[in-house]
This record gives sequence, C-alpha cells and structure tokens, in this order.
Amino acid sequence: MKKSCPRCSSLLVKKIGFKRSSITTKRGVIAKKLQRYLCNVCQKSFTLEVASKRKRHSKALITSAIKRYVEDNTTLRPVSNSIGISPKGLLNWLMEYGRNAKSPLEVARELKPKWSGLLGVDGKAFKIHGQEFTILVAQDVQTFDPVFFSVAERENVENAERFFLIIRDVLRYPMKGIVSDLGRGKAFVALIKEIFTDIPHQACIVHFLRYVNATIPKSKKSVYYQENCILRQTVKGILFAENFNDAEETFQRLLLAKSLIKTSYHKKVIRSLTRHFDLLTAHFHHSVLVRDNNVTENLIKQLNRKFKQSGGFKNIDNAYNFLKLWFIYYRLKPFCNSSRPYRNGKTPIELAHAKNNKTDWLTFSQRNRHT
Repeated sequence: MKKSCPRCSSLLVKKIGFKRSSITTKRGVIAKKLQRYLCNVCQKSFTLEVASKRKRHSKALITSAIKRYVEDNTTLRPVSNSIGISPKGLLNWLMEYGRNAKSPLEVARELKPKWSGLLGVDGKAFKIHGQEFTILVAQDVQTFDPVFFSVAERENVENAERFFLIIRDVLRYPMKGIVSDLGRGKAFVALIKEIFTDIPHQACIVHFLRYVNATIPKSKKSVYYQENCILRQTVKGILFAENFNDAEETFQRLLLAKSLIKTSYHKKVIRSLTRHFDLLTAHFHHSVLVRDNNVTENLIKQLNRKFKQSGGFKNIDNAYNFLKLWFIYYRLKPFCNSSRPYRNGKTPIELAHAKNNKTDWLTFSQRNRHT
C-alpha cells in the first residue's frame, strides 16, 4: 500500500530514516524506532504512527512503582531510585492515579458491601505547611472494611456532622451501634446522639484508660504515689469489669470516697468518669457493642506510619488523592496471621460479602480501567 502525505495527499513520498526513542520497562530499557517519510511535493516530513503522548516509562513499570510505595514500609526515594527516576516523578505518577481513583462512595455503589452495622469512628490529625487538618475515618468493626473517610481542616462539629450525615443518608449504613473515643472524638458524642437517635454508643475504654494514665502521675517520688496507684487500679477495675453490677458497685464505692480526695488531677479523673460512665458501660446493656475501638485504632496506626514516611503533603488535594489509593489498597488486602482463622486469605471487602472480581487493587481503583 502506497504512503500518502497527510498535508497534501501526494503519493510522491520517500523514506528518510527513523525517529528513535526508548522506553523504560520492568525488564529494562527498550529501544524504539519509527519510520519517517518526506513528501517530494510539499517537503513535509512525517510518520504514519497515530499521534500520542510520548511516554518514557511503560505502564507496567509505573503501576509496579506505585504499588511498591503504597504497599511497602518505604518512602518515595528508595522506590524512585530503584527505577532511575526522581522522587518528584514518582509522586507525579501517584497523584495522576490518585486523581483518577474512585472515592469511598463510588466503591460502595460498585461493590455493594453488606456491613455488620457496628461502626468504629476515629480521627487523625496531620499538618500541611503548618496548618492542621484532620482525617475522619468510619470502619465496620466486624468486617474491618473502612466505610468512609473525610479530610477536613479541623475536627469540629460542622465537619463531623457532614461526615455522619453522608454515612447515614448517602451510604445508608445499616447502623446498629457506634464505638468512638472521648478524646478527639468528643465532637462526636452529641452529634451521634442527635443524628443516630436510639442507636447505642460505646466510648472506647482503652482510650479512656490512656487518658487516666496520662493524667495521674506514675512517679514514685510523688507525695500521693499510693493514692495514684489505688485510683488507677480502681478505674481499671470499672472499665474491665466482667458485668455491669461489678462496674457500678466499684464506681459507687469510688464516689463515696470522693470527699477524701484532695488532689486536682484525682478530682479531674473522677469528674470525667462520672460524666461518661453510661457511655463507658454501654456494652453491658447492648450485645451488639464492643468495649474498645481497637479495630479502627489499628487502621489509624497503619495510616499514621505511612503519613510519616510520606514526609508531608503539598496540599489537601494531594493528601486526599493519596488516601483514596491507600484505602482501596487496605480494603483489598487479604488478612494473614489473624487471630480468627476464618479471616485469613480474605479481604475486608470479601468479609463484607461484596462483589469482588479479584482485580488487583490499583487496577480496580481507577475510574477508567484503561488509564
């Protein structure tokens, strides 16, 4: 078949060599060449390949590098150095895929998970150029599936309200119970009672015990060392009681001794315990609840580790794009060495009985699978 000039359609063309380039793949650098032609009529040189954006690296290499960074306990530099690009180049690939990644709402619409109804809620603060932001996370406690996350400038009532309304009205989560902490989660308490009327709410006893240990000095040099140990053990006995009657009896004995307490930090702990006693013991009255938020706390720890490795984000959009990828990876990562054998080999999405077609997490994350 004769070649024709794309400008003047003349058939009087001749070959004038090749246009050479190369592409880096997982197997190394591969040389490429395109035949060039010259039109004898209009003197235009051209190739007959379909015009496309030049790429110096193969898609397989790009996706492999992104997976290594997201999945492994590593930073941008070791991954980028191993394939001969700059950390900024790897970050650009990460953000390109992150922008095209599905949001939690899109994932829920596509996979239609069947959640247990017990929701763990927690928040994680991080900074961008000195300004504090918060990521709010909601996770199904029984399936470990992260239901929804949101990035906000701060953890306040307005942002928390928007967060819970999306879970209730958009995701239509089958709410049966909620577990949260009383530290950064204090913005949650009143909102949960208002938005999820008649839904039982448990305050995490592990978080509360940390607050007690941080408030009461542990030093043996303290004048009130013996009193500190007694109060700490008493509170622990209430939180980890085997039944409500034991917890209430110990709590009432503590209140009777309240008049003998002189130190301000002892009074502070007892005031907080009194104020939140019903929330801390709700699991005794509602079998659907668990007494701690360890499942969501573990997710936050993994996320915090990756945040430290990232070295920070340039802006909130970059943070959100990375989080979309990370959460999809978490949802499609199989459990291993779980204390409950039935989880091993299954992903949180599979435990939620969602329609998982076994596609690798990065391919699944993209709105356009051909990206």
